[in-house]
Amino acid sequence: MTIVGIFLRYRHMRHWTSLVIFLLVMEAHAEAATFTAASCSKANVDTAIASASDGDTVQIPACGSTTWASAVTTSKGITIQGAGLGVTTINNNGFDMTAVDGKSWRITAMTLTGTACVNALTESKAWRVDHIHFDTVSPGAGRCENRLIWIEPTGPGYTKGLIDHNMFTDPGAIQVHMRASGDGGNGEWIRALGLGTDDAVYIEDNDFLHSTLNVSNPTTDCDGGGRLVFRYNNVENTYFEMHDAIVGGARSCRKWEVYNNTFAMTYDSGQFAFIGIRGGTGVVFNNVFNTNGFYINDSTAVALYRLAQTGGDPWDVLCAVGSGKATLNDTTPPAGCTGTANGCIDIDGAGSGGYPCRDQFGFDGNTTQTSLPALFWNNTLNGSQHNNFIFSGPSSPASFIVEDRDWCRSNTASPPSTCNGVSTTYTAYTYPHPLQSTGGSGSSIVLFLSSWGWAIAPTVSLLWSLRSILLAGVMAMYALAGSGTAHAVSYSSRAQGIAKHAVAVAIVKCLSCKKGTNGL
Repeated sequence: MTIVGIFLRYRHMRHWTSLVIFLLVMEAHAEAATFTAASCSKANVDTAIASASDGDTVQIPACGSTTWASAVTTSKGITIQGAGLGVTTINNNGFDMTAVDGKSWRITAMTLTGTACVNALTESKAWRVDHIHFDTVSPGAGRCENRLIWIEPTGPGYTKGLIDHNMFTDPGAIQVHMRASGDGGNGEWIRALGLGTDDAVYIEDNDFLHSTLNVSNPTTDCDGGGRLVFRYNNVENTYFEMHDAIVGGARSCRKWEVYNNTFAMTYDSGQFAFIGIRGGTGVVFNNVFNTNGFYINDSTAVALYRLAQTGGDPWDVLCAVGSGKATLNDTTPPAGCTGTANGCIDIDGAGSGGYPCRDQFGFDGNTTQTSLPALFWNNTLNGSQHNNFIFSGPSSPASFIVEDRDWCRSNTASPPSTCNGVSTTYTAYTYPHPLQSTGGSGSSIVLFLSSWGWAIAPTVSLLWSLRSILLAGVMAMYALAGSGTAHAVSYSSRAQGIAKHAVAVAIVKCLSCKKGTNGL
């Protein structure tokens, strides 16, 4: 505890505080076990997982590209840890994580290629996917719903977790898709919204790198009451996206918080926008949008596809006045809509023309939807304040989405004080996310040394001894000295960060060799 006392004197410094937390957590999990797979083969990884219990770590050793014929599946609350990016490489299938509420899990430190993806069919409230290189991954039909990371609870419950310090290069599918619950999202629209809380899937400190303009495979998608916080990411040649309540019995994405990201466009994109919003409510602030001289109308495109639905699916009822339309005041459902009126996703507003549309931009609530305007402030496009957007989609929502009623903006560093009579008080959740500090479960961790928002992951087996504390201190000091606040905006910056990391790894390897510590 003496060591802890020393570091607490520096609690005003984020990195030292993280180290204190790191030491305390590791002490708490000192009894957890580590099981190392005999090889990278799926059979050997399955064997190691079978031996592990909740809280343990399963290590996958270094290997070349190893092809899996099927996914590794586990419901245990464990850490699955590779030997590092480009050191452990898994080709095809990947992981199906199905832990229930009360269990935490983590996948970290490896490269995934081919069709390999992470299928998070989980109700865990403390999971983490981090320090993974998704290298030109294309899952295809039947794997992760053709997503690189697919998030959907198996029942009516919900999930929350962290996706951080990953690199996605030229992906062949949407990178992250969240569907909040297995009931179409109704339960998620009943629970409190929780802006600025941990009640969301956090996507932070990642690189989304598309070598050419890619409008088909955005960084994110979200429906079924999903809750996404997208922050401190570097995005090149693609965009942030989410869905509204239109098809398949799924409600709109519930909330979105998009802030402190850097978006760059290196190709002539025409009408392209960096953020696409269709429903729900949230905040967009402190984002930097750069177009490298190419023409872009606006940074954000807002749509209301529900206005253009023509029927066929009972969930796809027109907002416009016409047959088959249910309003919030209806006591019985219209023809073709099953269940009670309040249980129908296609209930729209009782106002003019059906305003507000169900789950539309700037609204919140379940059976009774109320105004909760979206807020935009302190975003820049090519260096100038830019807090407006364009309407997109097959039908213009101009009369349904009105400034100072459904959304408000500010060209300053602070949000508008009020919007449509609604208080705009907002405080962003703790950064970095606390799950970055805890590192998941297990007696061995992956300590990541970052520079310019990028990291490579060496593995350190911490034996609670003086030499291990010294090793952790050396690595923490490197992280303090070498990490920066700006995210990578070019491949040369990232290469510089990797080079700095390689020097630190060499130092730690030397110390480990001389002291007999399990190495990197």
